[in-house]
Amino acid sequence: MVLSGKDLTYREIVANAVVGRGSKYSQTTYTIRPANRPTTIGGCWIMNHSYEAELVGDYVEVRGRFDVNVWYSYNGNSETAVAKDTVSYVEQIALHDLDPTADRDSREVMVKVVQAPNCLDATVTGNGSEILVRCEKELAVEVVGRTKLCVVTCEVADKKDEEFLEDEEELLEDVELQER
Repeated sequence: MVLSGKDLTYREIVANAVVGRGSKYSQTTYTIRPANRPTTIGGCWIMNHSYEAELVGDYVEVRGRFDVNVWYSYNGNSETAVAKDTVSYVEQIALHDLDPTADRDSREVMVKVVQAPNCLDATVTGNGSEILVRCEKELAVEVVGRTKLCVVTCEVADKKDEEFLEDEEELLEDVELQER
């Protein structure tokens, strides 16, 4: 089947689609001040991560928080305790391929935690009264909004529906053979 320019037309379809995306990996060091002077670190873990995101111009701002727990010994390694602190963060994630024509009122930000906040290491500072905790995390964002898609259409006025279906089946078989 050969199509000419007069057979081709187009339609505009309004749909919700991803109109921008981005991701960011970060490492941050937080200072924890325990009740006692720590001697050694026994372990460190992070829990209760929460966040919210907002589109600000051409980037997404993610505001979050999580609890840092450090198990440490003190009093010459004769006793142990857990220091707990809730820390906050703000990440600005640049967007790639942000569609400027997408409806601004319909935009919605979605966040995916690629790497949950995780403790890389915890060390007692030089003066021995604080613990430095180095954490990592990776966040990915997508902005979904209403946009127009342009779809090329064609009229097949000369063919019967049965013949058109046969042609379509032949095309599908050709595509399947090419994919192999």
